[in-house]
Amino acid sequence: MRTNLIILFIVFLCLPLLVLSKIWYDKTTDSIEHSAKLFNEQIVRQMNGQLNAYFSDLERSTLPLIAHPLIKEFMSITENEAYNRFVVTRKIESELFQQVVFGRPEIFSFTLYSENGLHVSNQGAYLSDDDYETYMQLSNRANFNVMGIRWINNTPLLTITRKFTDTTHYQTSGLLVINLRLNEIWNIVNQVQLGNTGSIWIADSNNRIIYDRDLDKLGSQIPGWFTTQASGLQENDTFIHKENKTDTMVIFNKSTYTDWSIVSEVPIQELNADLIELRNVTIWAALMLTLVASFIIGGYSLYITGSLSKLEKLMRQVQDGNLAVNAPLRRGKELKSLYSGFNQMVWELRRLIEEVHTSQLREKELLLKQKESMLRALQSQINPHFLYNTLEMINSYAILEGFKPISRMATALADMFRFCMKDSMYVIPLQDEMDHVRTYLDIQKERFSDLRVDIHLEQEEGYHRVFTARLTLQPLIENCFIHGYEEHLLRPSYIGVFGQRVHDKYIIRIVDHGKGMPPHILRAYNSVFKAVDIDSISQRNQLSDEEKQHVGLMNVHARIRLLFGVHFGLYITQSDDSGTIITLTFPLNISAAVYSKEDPLCTA
Repeated sequence: MRTNLIILFIVFLCLPLLVLSKIWYDKTTDSIEHSAKLFNEQIVRQMNGQLNAYFSDLERSTLPLIAHPLIKEFMSITENEAYNRFVVTRKIESELFQQVVFGRPEIFSFTLYSENGLHVSNQGAYLSDDDYETYMQLSNRANFNVMGIRWINNTPLLTITRKFTDTTHYQTSGLLVINLRLNEIWNIVNQVQLGNTGSIWIADSNNRIIYDRDLDKLGSQIPGWFTTQASGLQENDTFIHKENKTDTMVIFNKSTYTDWSIVSEVPIQELNADLIELRNVTIWAALMLTLVASFIIGGYSLYITGSLSKLEKLMRQVQDGNLAVNAPLRRGKELKSLYSGFNQMVWELRRLIEEVHTSQLREKELLLKQKESMLRALQSQINPHFLYNTLEMINSYAILEGFKPISRMATALADMFRFCMKDSMYVIPLQDEMDHVRTYLDIQKERFSDLRVDIHLEQEEGYHRVFTARLTLQPLIENCFIHGYEEHLLRPSYIGVFGQRVHDKYIIRIVDHGKGMPPHILRAYNSVFKAVDIDSISQRNQLSDEEKQHVGLMNVHARIRLLFGVHFGLYITQSDDSGTIITLTFPLNISAAVYSKEDPLCTA
């Protein structure tokens, strides 16, 4: 039992706890990574949107320059118009450039080139002819272009070009070159902090890094692993980069406005750091709780199993027939109740065995007494064969002399003697008992001419399946003559026998119109009739001498109880000056195996 308990504890507690912990950790890790992915994607998209908004605003700020008269005039000046060139250049520097760069400290230089080879700048800066031609070729793709990083005096600058188109001929007439300091872009990017070790870098359309916290990487090519892993993915996607046993979540987003790619790198270890710490704490806490629970549950289980083993040994002793065992009381409500219940069960078994044994002895004693009474009655009677022969001779002389009443009485009396000589404990059909009753009443009608007999039994299927003990109805009817009529000096006038089926029982009522018994005697007999213990019925110690006169009632009731059980027997329904009604209850559908028509006393 203990081994099974340990196996059950491991299988149903420890293993499920470990499995659930692993599932919880995996699910939580996936959830955190998914949330971090969505969060970083949102941050990268917002950052890209801010950069797009910044360049879009810069592009809108240059729109007034395209249609300005001074710009158009500057674009039409040739190299030979020195004075006009000087005047227009001064006006552009003082009126236009100052307005554009005002409030924008990130603008390092603002240079305007014409197709005639002239240029004007807010700081006097200019480009070589090679740079101008290069920018013109690259700027053919769009009017507003972000070119890339260049270094001037160890300062990284972002070059942006804007083409000027002649509205008359729709041809490019000049180029605006803006060199921006990266401080404004860096301010936008530095607003985002991706953990303690996370980083963000930006690459242009030429796969050159234009922003990184490591300034040495500015202008360099993007890492080869990024090109390899991102080549098969969409423009806005996520992948895991593994390097030096470190897993990094990489999220990139490409801008449709600047054609830049913003890339964020966040180590998975940093995302799961708190989760790992929580996992470790949870594992140790669960381990400690499991050890404590194992110690407590194990100790309590050993206590329970030991108590149950002790109880099992005691039950085996009871099974072997030793009912003198006594279980010691245990602590705890459940075990105390179990041991108390065991002791109560053993005590109840002893009591029941003693009661059954006593009941069997008393039942045998009652049967022996009845047999003894029958033998004594037989010993005090004349030899039945001599009696039967004598009655037959009387019947013959009565027939010869023509005295039919004497013949009928002799015949009936012979039948009654023959019926009475059989064992009173035999189970016979109710119909046989009723034939004996009719014979007895025929004799009584010869004695009492005014006697009216009313017999009515329901002739249903149930009537033929009713069995009773021999001499159960006739003694009760005889009591009607003796105690109901003769004791009160009354001439018998009425005897009624009625029977009917009620559910699974058959009820017979015996009715007379004589004087009934006193109420206290009726109550005393009914109290005895209700007793379940057959010993209480047979001994009748609770009845007075006056009440014991009706011995026939007690004998009939006791025999019915012995044969059919506690649910059957007699009951006095009514007994007063108007008459007495006695009710008998018999079972239906009982086995008639004990019924026998052969009786040695009936053999002539």
